[in-house]
Amino acid sequence: MDLRLLKFMIVGGLGTLVNEGVFLLSAHSMPIFFSLGLAIELSIIFNFILNDIWTFKDRRVGSFIKRLLKFHVSSFSGGIVQYITVILLLVVFLHFSNLSEILLFLFFSYIKAQSLFLAVINFIGIVSGFAVRFITSLKYVWA
Repeated sequence: MDLRLLKFMIVGGLGTLVNEGVFLLSAHSMPIFFSLGLAIELSIIFNFILNDIWTFKDRRVGSFIKRLLKFHVSSFSGGIVQYITVILLLVVFLHFSNLSEILLFLFFSYIKAQSLFLAVINFIGIVSGFAVRFITSLKYVWA
């Protein structure tokens, strides 16, 4: 495996923790649409800083602000993939909520089941945007 890809995956894993943490903490106090956007944005900033000083430190071109803006542009496509995936999974869940709720709540308390469900669908969204984020980072941000 390419060392740069491995570093990108480690940063992404840490960014996933940031994303999940922000999403789960804020999803109970604000609408899901806003908490998801906040989680995506904060994880983008977190990932940019770590990728800039570690993963792509040998490929820095232009100013910090320019790279940050380019990273936002490249991450936007992955963020959109994540956002749409999570919203679609929520819609599907709501459509089949009786069966899903029964299965989840058999094994977890209500709050734990709700948090687990949100964490799982958000993780699926993050993974779905990973390839887009890596390719655009490699070919556009630190090119």
